[in-house]
Amino acid sequence: MRAIHDAGATSDTPTIAVLLASEHLIIREGLRKLLEAEPGVVVVGDVSDPHEALTVTRAVKPHVVIIGFSGRPLIRTLRSLRQLAPAGEYGRAIVLAARIDNKHMAQALQLGAGGILLKDTSARVLVESIRTVAAGERVSPSKNGSADGNGGLLHPARERDGVAQAPQFGLTSRELDIVAAVRRGESNRAIARRLALSEDTVKHHLTNVFDKTGVASRLELALFAMQHALGEDPVAANTFMNQR
Repeated sequence: MRAIHDAGATSDTPTIAVLLASEHLIIREGLRKLLEAEPGVVVVGDVSDPHEALTVTRAVKPHVVIIGFSGRPLIRTLRSLRQLAPAGEYGRAIVLAARIDNKHMAQALQLGAGGILLKDTSARVLVESIRTVAAGERVSPSKNGSADGNGGLLHPARERDGVAQAPQFGLTSRELDIVAAVRRGESNRAIARRLALSEDTVKHHLTNVFDKTGVASRLELALFAMQHALGEDPVAANTFMNQR
């Protein structure tokens, strides 16, 4: 683990404390060099494994944790961060992924990841994403690793009388079933088998869902659905969260 620095602000710009978590030293060093040149962003430490990530987050309470782990280490880190700060008051996560793995990315979203970006994302988009996630919003991954037309930001579900309202975007009940399955990380084959449909029918429904919601991939759909409370399944969600 590299040295932990004081996260106090030195100007009128609010300081965002960032923790770097990756098993690859070259990634941590590169991110540190990049972020230390950004006003209002301070790297408070870097760690090489999930246990260190949790220990330092508990001690320093960074606003954002950038996670370069994949597979089970990624899921373990996100689960620990969520348990440590369930309200997201600190330790909000941005995942840097070498590739899009729908299963693990869907799990990452379920566990509260605020952003998922490809590792070839531009420095500008990464910094914008850090600021967005630190503010409590989520950012959307895009196919080319850059922010979409809204800067990657997905707006939260509308509220009425203090209660979040989930817009349906013209989705049919069957399409909402498909959305819920995508949120769980199910493949087209698994969805088809469970809903007694052909894979072609599932693909057709997905095309309609993409058109209605304006997303371009399953991963974007999963993030969009979570942000707008589409395809909610409280029982399945609780089961997932209790998995070890």
